[in-house]
Amino acid sequence: MKTLRSSRITSLALAAGCLLALSSWAEARPPKWEYLVVSGALHNRNLEQLLNARGAEGWELVAFTRQDVAVFKRTAR
Repeated sequence: MKTLRSSRITSLALAAGCLLALSSWAEARPPKWEYLVVSGALHNRNLEQLLNARGAEGWELVAFTRQDVAVFKRTAR
């Protein structure tokens, strides 16, 4: 009886270890990104309104150029 109980505990511990290893591996993969490029006459638009609208959609501003180009990214859906 003691041996059977011990082997069950060992099996459960091994299974738990495998699950933890798999979940760590899954979390270690880098996220995939999608990008949005908005260009043209941004100085004429309400920039704050544009940024807030994209932010509400989950986009993060990552670049803004002198040529009126805004680049946003978010985790791919």
